[in-house]
Amino acid sequence: MPGFTLESLMLKNKSKSTSIVILLINIVIYISLTGCSNVDDTQLEQNEVFALINGTLIDGTGSVPVLNAALIIQAGCIEEIGQNSEIEIPDHAVIINLDGGTILPGFFNTHVHSDLNESDLKAWAKAGVTTVRDLGYIGTNSHEQLFLDRNALNTDLYNARMVAAGPLVTTIGGYGNFGVASVEDARFKVQQLIDSGADLIKIAIEDNLQGRTWPMLSLEEITAIVNTAHENGVPVSAHISRSTHLILAIEAGVDDVDHMIVDILPDSLISQMIENDIYWVPTLELWNGVSQMYSINWDDIAISNLRRFVSAGGKVAIGTDYGGYITEFDLGMPISEIRLMAEAGMSSSQIIVAGTKNAAYVCNLEEKFGTLEKGKYADIIVVENNPLDDIEALTVIQMVIHKGTIIHTVF
Repeated sequence: MPGFTLESLMLKNKSKSTSIVILLINIVIYISLTGCSNVDDTQLEQNEVFALINGTLIDGTGSVPVLNAALIIQAGCIEEIGQNSEIEIPDHAVIINLDGGTILPGFFNTHVHSDLNESDLKAWAKAGVTTVRDLGYIGTNSHEQLFLDRNALNTDLYNARMVAAGPLVTTIGGYGNFGVASVEDARFKVQQLIDSGADLIKIAIEDNLQGRTWPMLSLEEITAIVNTAHENGVPVSAHISRSTHLILAIEAGVDDVDHMIVDILPDSLISQMIENDIYWVPTLELWNGVSQMYSINWDDIAISNLRRFVSAGGKVAIGTDYGGYITEFDLGMPISEIRLMAEAGMSSSQIIVAGTKNAAYVCNLEEKFGTLEKGKYADIIVVENNPLDDIEALTVIQMVIHKGTIIHTVF
């Protein structure tokens, strides 16, 4: 991906005070869990190696959990992973005994509108959502300044990592805030966004919501936007609400669609979504709030459509549309969205994959985040109980590790 690369963030820019806080946390953990009372502060800071032991490992791929698991973290990355009996723990490692807790990848919320709110980013991270995807900046800064501000926020590991699309690309006067006037103008302006540092492009394919109408991008313009982004290695996410909009998104070749449609989803479009490997971010929490506010049944339709899509083998990523409408949204672990996914028939394992592996994919971060594998960055959460038994366990966070740094712990 051109320009700023989230994966390349290193800890060298941490402030001195943040380093001291992190060091003190590690020292307390070391003393309380290993029984050592003579810890060399300098050695602990320089080695930056610690081991999580005696946990149940859910790696985010959908594989069977690993019992009595151990995981070695060094220099921000996963060095070793497997059962306790298979892993040789370095002599100088800080050992953290999880005593049966469950280890998972850090979660994502792949549809938020944060407006660079640092307080929200910290709340997400503390709750185990270590990455958010901002799908439409609605503030007043230029998109150049937006991406510079994103870069600055992403240097603080106590913030959730932000993937940012910038403004929502639309036609002149359309649903969104970044209008293009023609195929040529679409190519030019999308290239500008990418050159400024956009992690992805978000487009609006929308002409009518509850009686509010807008002009809409043509298929030729949508295709030009998608092709320009893909030529730069940048994915495209499409806002939709109806099956007619979904047809255009599929034909243009977008990478994921945001919002489950609120009319009946045809079987033919389910098949095309799956054949073209297009992911869905259903935002059930949004439709639930809208339905309650206006006494309509869009939530029921969306849940039914999602049930059929998942049953057919469709791929789903968790996203809520936090901040995108006036209804209430969860800040932190998106448990309302998760409960609605369960209502749609998704298993706990499918939900976890949607919040980790699949979510990393739609953020274009799957090579470094989203699953717990050797060589990937250590974005990790620990919960007290097993969410495969009860998905509500995701709300009881015991530890959050963001790119190899402990940013929250109750141990």
